[in-house]
Amino acid sequence: MTSTTTLARLNRGSLIRTILVWLGWTTIAAVGVYFYRVAVGRYIHFDVTHYRHYWISRWWLVAHLGGGSLALILGPFQFSTALRQRYIKVHRWIGRTYLSGVLIGSIAAVYMSFNVSPNKAFGVALLFLALAWVTTSSMGLIAVLRRQFAAHREWMIRSYVVTFAFVSFRLLKDLNVFGRLDPESQSVMRGWVAWAVPLLLAEVILQWRRTIGPGRIPDRVLPKGVPRP
Repeated sequence: MTSTTTLARLNRGSLIRTILVWLGWTTIAAVGVYFYRVAVGRYIHFDVTHYRHYWISRWWLVAHLGGGSLALILGPFQFSTALRQRYIKVHRWIGRTYLSGVLIGSIAAVYMSFNVSPNKAFGVALLFLALAWVTTSSMGLIAVLRRQFAAHREWMIRSYVVTFAFVSFRLLKDLNVFGRLDPESQSVMRGWVAWAVPLLLAEVILQWRRTIGPGRIPDRVLPKGVPRP
């Protein structure tokens, strides 16, 4: 009876996790589609009317949007266990393309942070967003090259959280989260909050099981008289 009850609980827990995962990815996809419709769609029209003050640096913006789009669209496929187990070569090539998109998008973002935005404080926020983007992605690459697959997965989760910051930025704007501030301060706040807060939440979730949850790593047992590090 006990074994049957335990098995039922495990199955129920697995089902709930599966549903939550699908709901999460569905939400991400829906918000991503919204982002492209309201924020990126106008840049399909390659003229000064639609690009406005970005027209002078239009090719940098195209590189940023192109690289970011590659990472944004391909990222979710990298977290598919079935794809990773059955089609490892596809997984690797998607990963390489994803990292190429991050590299192109982040280089363009660094240029734009210095040369495009008239709001220098927002430029600093964009610069650190680009640095967080390329840093988390680079750590994911280093981890997989050293065959540290658990660390690789965690770093790629962080990387995608930062990738999604560009969508979060637009969502914060449309929801008018910082509406009481002046327009320049709003941009600066969105530039930081869009990536720093989600990255903090992701880190708490990643470390929860090993710190507090059932996967908590116990203290190492040391001989008597040996001080803990």
